[in-house]
Amino acid sequence: MSSNYYSHRNNIFFFKETNDTLVDRIAAFGPRIDTDFGLTGNLISPPEGDIFGCKVIKSPAIKDWIALVERGQCSFLQKVKSMQDSGAVAVIVGDRHFNGWVTMYAPGDTSEIHVPSVFVAQHQYKALLQLFEKNNIVPVPVTLSGDDLLTWPLLDMLLVVVLSPAVMMLFIYLTWQLRQRQRRKNDIAPTNFVAKLPTYIFRREKIVDIEHTECAICLEDYKEGDHLRTLPCKHEFHKACVDIWLTTRKKFVSVHI
Repeated sequence: MSSNYYSHRNNIFFFKETNDTLVDRIAAFGPRIDTDFGLTGNLISPPEGDIFGCKVIKSPAIKDWIALVERGQCSFLQKVKSMQDSGAVAVIVGDRHFNGWVTMYAPGDTSEIHVPSVFVAQHQYKALLQLFEKNNIVPVPVTLSGDDLLTWPLLDMLLVVVLSPAVMMLFIYLTWQLRQRQRRKNDIAPTNFVAKLPTYIFRREKIVDIEHTECAICLEDYKEGDHLRTLPCKHEFHKACVDIWLTTRKKFVSVHI
């Protein structure tokens, strides 16, 4: 069973004689097309009697032929398997009715597929049919360009699935930390603002209110010569105590009287 997942994008193939290009999309199953050299072969028109390529056909007497079949009637996997068993080196599946690219998927085991396959939309498919009409159904030399799909081994996919929640949780945690830091920053007072608050030197003989001779932050009595700072609310504290409090804890001091 295939163990790779592919991130799909459109590629191109071109006609060797005219260098005209058409856009295709590589299938999700089967081998990749070599990025450096591509795959060159002779494109033949849809098989007579079974344009959908659902059955094995008699291999044409052409070297390195590429089958062009139409979407419908059977699965993509069956088309590619039938054309592979018929001797095709690659398969192009075209959509006659819808002008949009799809990625061809195949459920289950695809290990028996050994040839690459691509999908072309309505516009490209009809252009190919018209080309065959102009060339009287003569095989057309074409080159399928190498795909540069991003291959994701199953182990890598599992790692992504496992690590994604962890990365998300880390992002949420960092966001929460950032908000907490911003909140703490908003809760503290600017240093330059605190520095402008008035200070004075404590003198015991100038005490008016004997009940407020203790710093409410460190709970120590004021001593002669201590530097005190007065807040706008008229409460006083040791300058060193209140400066640290206002600039690292809160922009206000709760005082219980």
